[in-house]
Amino acid sequence: MHLSILKAFNPDFLVEMLETAHYFEQWDKLLYTADILHSYAQRIYEERLYCKAMGMTIPLIRMQHPLVYYFGFSQQMRGVACQHLGNYKQARDSIYKYVELGWLEDLGRDEQEIVLEFRHLAKVNLYAVEILSGKTDLLDDYVRFLQTYPKGLLDGLVVIMQTALCYRLNVDKQLSQLTDDISKIKSKQDKTEESQYRRFCFLMNSYNMRTT
Repeated sequence: MHLSILKAFNPDFLVEMLETAHYFEQWDKLLYTADILHSYAQRIYEERLYCKAMGMTIPLIRMQHPLVYYFGFSQQMRGVACQHLGNYKQARDSIYKYVELGWLEDLGRDEQEIVLEFRHLAKVNLYAVEILSGKTDLLDDYVRFLQTYPKGLLDGLVVIMQTALCYRLNVDKQLSQLTDDISKIKSKQDKTEESQYRRFCFLMNSYNMRTT
């Protein structure tokens, strides 16, 4: 997509579109919009490098987040879409693109924190992709990681239940290790978590019906 067209986009509006598509599980739309956001971030970054190399003033673009955030978020959402569509190879490829964002130049302290956050997300999401693709021996390691990373807990619970149903596994032990954390989710949810929590409850009910 041409730079002049890309620059006409508002990256924060694209983020909102991605969040909405994720909430309503519109995976094809999520893929399409994630690719646009990543192309936007890439072209703006290239323009900044060019201006820096030529000694020109870097254009000021109004954005709510540092540019590194849009690199990471676009690939994160692309990986999520691929995972839900069952395309685990492409999901891995997307994860590998945000597991290490430190290659971007001129990262300050705030940007480094964003890099670290995406590194944690990449680790938990790579666990999910590997487990869903059949490496169920990683479940115990996954649970231990979720206990240290509360932000990934709800998505992780969905992955555990999907794995249990897909591979006909008993995951009572893993769930018991997360009982206290599940109780906290029940008592405290924000709006963005409601859909995922309902999904977890649906999968949990299906699992209980299967095991009774």
